[in-house]
Amino acid sequence: MSNEVGVQPSGPVTVDVHTMGRTFDESAVDRWELEAARRALRNLKTIAGGQVMMDLLAEPIDAGDRFHKALVEASGGTYRESRTEFTVRGLGGTELADWFRSQAGTGRFRDKTLLLDAHPEHYVEPPTYTGGMVETIGGHLTRFKVSVADELPPPVRAFLDGSFPVTLMNALLSLDDGTPFAYCLHQARDTATGADVVVRVVYPSAAPDSMIEGHCQHLAIEFRSWIRNAAAATR
Repeated sequence: MSNEVGVQPSGPVTVDVHTMGRTFDESAVDRWELEAARRALRNLKTIAGGQVMMDLLAEPIDAGDRFHKALVEASGGTYRESRTEFTVRGLGGTELADWFRSQAGTGRFRDKTLLLDAHPEHYVEPPTYTGGMVETIGGHLTRFKVSVADELPPPVRAFLDGSFPVTLMNALLSLDDGTPFAYCLHQARDTATGADVVVRVVYPSAAPDSMIEGHCQHLAIEFRSWIRNAAAATR
């Protein structure tokens, strides 16, 4: 086909960008766009944080409460896991656990910025909680409390993997009225080059596949951020 001006090429369209004598490909523009989106989101969370955000999200949060209570009731005390694993180089599992416990050993992040920035869908830390979050779970805005779980119900404890001896955190997630609806089981092990990490949220067994798979992606985004935070803190 002719390459005359005005004739559309038959192959994929690519773009190079030229700024002040420098040339960048589209991967650079993608990176700039992501950084801009993060800045915009951070600004919005700062301006409309705390109780303002809670008031704005009140109705969808109430719908989320009903959704999760229905899953708990339908599951009859049985569970399934949403699990994501990481191969980490340059940071040990013990180092990660030390950092994680220093930040969230009580269920509440010491540095709230690290909590809110870890995922775009971490909307707000409820101001009346000593530890918790409003985030999207299963397509529903969910307000929950986080508390360290020293004792796990046997069906939940069964998901722990003995080949990961380092505990990052075992936590109970409960709704505003105290209804337990999920558990966090986060583990690691040291390797010759760094760490293997497995993080899981154990949900009622009636949770749909889309919710389980979606939260695997949530965990991937969230914990990659925290692994990077931990690495930066140990340098």
